[in-house]
Amino acid sequence: MRYSCVQQGELSLSYTVFGHVGPYIVAIHGHGRNSEDFKFLKDRGIVISIDLFFHGCSLFPSNRIENSPLNVLEFHQLFMAVLVKEQVKKYHLVAFSQGGRFALCVLPNELSNILSIQLISPDGMDKYSFYNRMSRKNWARKLFIRWEENPNKVIRYAHFAHSLGLMRPKVFAFVKKFAAEKHTFKRASQTWRGFRMIQPDERALMDCLYYYKGRFRVIMGRYDQVIRTKQAIMFLNRINQPHALIELPCGHDFFHDKNLFMLNNILVFE
Repeated sequence: MRYSCVQQGELSLSYTVFGHVGPYIVAIHGHGRNSEDFKFLKDRGIVISIDLFFHGCSLFPSNRIENSPLNVLEFHQLFMAVLVKEQVKKYHLVAFSQGGRFALCVLPNELSNILSIQLISPDGMDKYSFYNRMSRKNWARKLFIRWEENPNKVIRYAHFAHSLGLMRPKVFAFVKKFAAEKHTFKRASQTWRGFRMIQPDERALMDCLYYYKGRFRVIMGRYDQVIRTKQAIMFLNRINQPHALIELPCGHDFFHDKNLFMLNNILVFE
């Protein structure tokens, strides 16, 4: 296991390398997770597991979150810097949840270098969802900044929405998890606000994937209530990739011991 990072101005992107032989596998974890999520792939190739900003040792200036949030070009430049530093030319791409949003954004410009694309319950499949739309509303972001000092208010509001049937039970549990501690809610708020410009270009995805000869798969949990299979079906239809969907009998907890074996078996690196 080896840690490293690349820098561009004030931004620093850290990553962990696992394994010694085999194909390169570039991985991006989900929110609240870390680069070690993909250590289980170390016997299947050389894994370069990237830390999202506000996770691991990746750095994004907090004073930029509101006025100059992260954009796709900045992330892609850092992503390419990782590949150059590790001397990677061809690779398999794997990403989970929030990491999937970043993967979808770099795909149109990286597709000629990617041997396969396997996205696990990826975020970013619906930029018009309530969650995504609110991140682009100034008043909503101000509320979250205020709640960073008292995240218990979020739990109270979420409990009220859940009691009225406006919030699904699994989503309520998800909110409670990240609002339970001040530091975890602050990170959730910072990523929600700071990543609001990281939005996949569906037209570009449709055009580039039309000619793609590699494996493109979106792996969903049948019982996932955080990012639902229904969202994946609609997204894949919009980009003309309806056959890319694979369902596993689990929820959003793919990295739980009981589900990791299934996930490892379904991932293919050829």
